[in-house]
Amino acid sequence: MKVTINAEKLKRIIAHIDKVCGSVEPINRLVGISYDNGYLTLYGSDGCFTVKAKITEMNPTSLKFSISLDILKYFISELKGNVFIYSDGNFVTFKVKEENLKLRVGKFRFEKFEDRFDVVSKVSSIFFTKDLDFATSHIEEGCMVDIFFNDKIKIAAEYKNIICYTSRDVLESYSNISWSIPYYSARHIVKSLKDTSSKDLIIGKSLNHMVIKGDFLYNLCGEEIVDNKLFLVEKELKESALISKLSLKHLKHYLRRSMMLGRNSQVKLSGTKRGIFFYTFSRGMEYKGMLEGRIESSFSTIANAYFLRSALNRIGGENLLLMLSKTHLIITTSQKKRFILLPLI
Repeated sequence: MKVTINAEKLKRIIAHIDKVCGSVEPINRLVGISYDNGYLTLYGSDGCFTVKAKITEMNPTSLKFSISLDILKYFISELKGNVFIYSDGNFVTFKVKEENLKLRVGKFRFEKFEDRFDVVSKVSSIFFTKDLDFATSHIEEGCMVDIFFNDKIKIAAEYKNIICYTSRDVLESYSNISWSIPYYSARHIVKSLKDTSSKDLIIGKSLNHMVIKGDFLYNLCGEEIVDNKLFLVEKELKESALISKLSLKHLKHYLRRSMMLGRNSQVKLSGTKRGIFFYTFSRGMEYKGMLEGRIESSFSTIANAYFLRSALNRIGGENLLLMLSKTHLIITTSQKKRFILLPLI
């Protein structure tokens, strides 16, 4: 294997792979290198979300291997000009002018990557990334995120009794897919797609993965959703009524003031004709606050102040609508694309 690549281009690709891999599992911080249909191709994965990036043309070779992402990232960080890469199958060398890095290669770990897929939808890259960012803003490691593609793209996640839900029209729809993915991969999707130059993303389904095609090709593991209970959320939204309009800034202020106990702060929100009361207490401590405003119907709910505030930070609007259904308090914006549902007590 012999190939030359511009250092700046290599840096951009490695930085992108770094975002895909994340830091959750150090064992996954590898770069796969192979020849594919006339191109030097690099791979990276967090164990579920995998990217395949074709870099530059090269002569055919049967060699393919994996090397340390962190070592390569460090070595190329200050390089300029062209990087000459060559390998004998046991070692790979990266050479630039007076410097070179020689690494023993490891087993290629990306054999299961799937290139062929059936197209499901075309979606806006910006809105897909921002909606996924919002839907995962309040959840943590171990949680799952549900994504639904049909005539609309819908994303839902629940944690600490807080449901974040998004619904938006797709650009083009060809078939349906419902896919549940792990939280850590959802966050890596958000981070990696924020720097994409593609305005649109192609969503597809391969034999074993959900597929995303933008600047590069991605495979995403997960589970197909069989028992779809999204209709329960949509029923709540359909049957809800507007009870107030309020400022995001003011709501976040009182939630921040309610966070006396940090991430574990539970706050009771009670709506009356006078406004919204905030109440937090623990042994030896009690906090009360009131956001004045007209509330058409009374309500009470309890939420984790930290995670609710995290969701509000990404809801995407300064003017909020407060809506009430039979079982939930619903917070949204005038666009009604992103929703926060809190159970009533």
